[in-house]
Amino acid sequence: MPISKILKIIVFTIFDLFVFVFCGIYMMGYDDLYNESQGEYFSFSSMETEYKIVWGFYNFWLVLNCILLFYIIYRVYKRFV
Repeated sequence: MPISKILKIIVFTIFDLFVFVFCGIYMMGYDDLYNESQGEYFSFSSMETEYKIVWGFYNFWLVLNCILLFYIIYRVYKRFV
C-alpha cells in the first residue's frame, strides 16, 4: 500500500474525529444553557435553531459513517471471498 494512500486514510480519520469533537463541544452549549421551562431535555422544542442544525448534522454524520463502514466491510469481504 503506497504511503500516499495511508496518508489519505490518516487525514480522513483525523477529519472525521474532528467533526465529532466539534459537534460534541458545540452541543455542550445546549447543556449549559438548558432551561426546564423550555421543554423536555434534548427535545427539538427546547433547542435553539443552531443546536437543531448541529444535532441534525451529527446524526447525518453518524449515518454517513455507518454507510462507509458497511462499504469497507463489503470491500474486505469481496476481496477474501
